[in-house]
Amino acid sequence: MDHVINLKKLKKHVNPFFITIRRDKIIINNKRMARLSRYKMNKIEEELGISVVYSKTYEYVSTKVGRFITKNKIISPRDVIIVGLSGGKDSLLLLHLLEPYRRKYGIKLIAATVDVNIGGIRPWKEDSEGVKLIKHHCEMLSIPHITLKSELDVVELSEILSKNSRGMEFSPCFSCSVIKRHLLSKLCKEISKRDNLPYEKVKIAYGHNLDDNSDTILANMFKGERLKFMKPITKFNHSEVDYGTFKIPLEECTIIRPMLPVLEQDIVKSLEECNLSYYKDKDECPYSRDRGDSVRKRCHEILEEVEKEIPNIREMIVSSALKTVEYYSKNPILTNEKNNEK
Repeated sequence: MDHVINLKKLKKHVNPFFITIRRDKIIINNKRMARLSRYKMNKIEEELGISVVYSKTYEYVSTKVGRFITKNKIISPRDVIIVGLSGGKDSLLLLHLLEPYRRKYGIKLIAATVDVNIGGIRPWKEDSEGVKLIKHHCEMLSIPHITLKSELDVVELSEILSKNSRGMEFSPCFSCSVIKRHLLSKLCKEISKRDNLPYEKVKIAYGHNLDDNSDTILANMFKGERLKFMKPITKFNHSEVDYGTFKIPLEECTIIRPMLPVLEQDIVKSLEECNLSYYKDKDECPYSRDRGDSVRKRCHEILEEVEKEIPNIREMIVSSALKTVEYYSKNPILTNEKNNEK
């Protein structure tokens, strides 16, 4: 059934801070905290005419993300959060996990899909089946959805950068991320001005997970680059990316990544158990991790293999990177000595 839930009636049976409310179903984020029993679940279905879904994996992921948000102070009361929604498994699950924070913290959620041009291929064009699915989920969650469009070809943009750099090669993924941040940070600025909010109250949320973070760390090591990893919350100042004849501005913004402690396999399992279909956007993009023979793909395959014997290898890689950065930040004299040796 597709209808708007009567929250007043719902509160008689459940704590709404710990459930995700859709027009067609209610998903339990934490059964104990929601104070839900099988009897109460049956009463909700009977009185409100909506199904109540319990997934052990969804509950596990929701609890993990909730603790991560609290520990790192990722979300504050009355934030405006723009979820970068590709419709893929990560961003779709993130949107569902953040939905209860509208009641818990009084936040405002906006889903934004960026329609990028990838060498003439547009996986997120307005009339595509993937975007129709995205809009359907947003409608079910009663979350406003907007599409931000760019005509600039990210393949051509990266070719320009590679041509003008000294031996560095830029992949289309780099320019794709530039375009997305350009449009999303611009939206942040517009909302901040319109609603008279400080910049830090308007945040961009990405669905990067534990696999993404550990793959990134290992790939940078394999490339001989400095250690880089994704943080739960990152504040960026205004900057520009120079493409020679023009520059693309990146506005001041705050990017949050609440899904960093979650494994990709748990994300997929959560969606499957809750019967939430997602857009296979990576199948549409010719430069996704699953295609070609990139270093990043090889790192993902290596870690998948190692995981069979060491299940927590991804957590260990991220933990090692964090501890290394923390160690050298507390011992700057060691950093200076290493710089002097060079």
